[in-house]
Amino acid sequence: MGKRKADHVAEDMQDLHVTPKKRGRKAVKVVNQAVYTTAQKSALNEFTSITQADRTTATKVLKQANWSVGAAVNAFFNNPTGGRANPIHDALNRLFNEYRDLAPTDSPDEIGMDGAFKLCEDMQVSLEDVGALVLFELVQSPSLGSITREGWVDGWTDTGADSVAKMRNVVLQRRSALPTDPELFKNVYNHTFILNLQERQKALLPEMAAAMWELLFRAPSLEWRTPNTPWLDWWLEYNEKKVKKAVNKDLWKQTLNFAQQTLKDDTLSFWSEESSWPSVIDEFVEWVKTEKRTAASNGDAMDQS
Repeated sequence: MGKRKADHVAEDMQDLHVTPKKRGRKAVKVVNQAVYTTAQKSALNEFTSITQADRTTATKVLKQANWSVGAAVNAFFNNPTGGRANPIHDALNRLFNEYRDLAPTDSPDEIGMDGAFKLCEDMQVSLEDVGALVLFELVQSPSLGSITREGWVDGWTDTGADSVAKMRNVVLQRRSALPTDPELFKNVYNHTFILNLQERQKALLPEMAAAMWELLFRAPSLEWRTPNTPWLDWWLEYNEKKVKKAVNKDLWKQTLNFAQQTLKDDTLSFWSEESSWPSVIDEFVEWVKTEKRTAASNGDAMDQS
């Protein structure tokens, strides 16, 4: 069952998010766009003309100065370092503009779906691979197929990557670190929930949640299994047969917590009826004990007889 779902991850993504003429493009375009008033746009143009700063720096400085151009310019030049952006910003903004211009959106500070997926193609990062989730977390994409200028510049500046080749190396390095870097994995895991929410929804469709668990909890990512227990297979089977409902943020996060606990102790001794787990996890534990492990024990007894 696990492999079958993994084979359809890309199809699920395209059904829910990607098809340009359907709801996917519309959902991406209206999420978390930077919207400026006429006065703010004028202030941005004037500030960048005077200072030659990139747009990300201009926006930050103007916001700090409450959109007063005079105060912002003074702050920019009075900064001990001249207030100038990191030199890498120029290269990043040029690259951002290239992908943005592939399919312009309503915002000059957003790469739309076509540009985001062309970036994945150029980086040789498949949407069927957990590397795509690593990429979108790094640039803090507000939704699948949408990248903001601020997230792009901040994310890549932190890594020092200013070309597609360097960006690919960063993503591959982080991808390979997922099984051994708990903090990185947690960041990617939690952002995946945000990434796949549909417009005005607070929970993931069950099919999408299952597809994302497939990507996140199998190699080359963190494998949710122990020598005696195929935890991910059982979790997916249980949710498909017994739950069949949307996955909210709390259940999403607690699933990671539960997975980490089972990897340390697959006897489930950490669990008790008094524990504050979501009811779905409580019921899953009972299902494992009564239907999975009891059946396995009975099978072992029959083999010995």
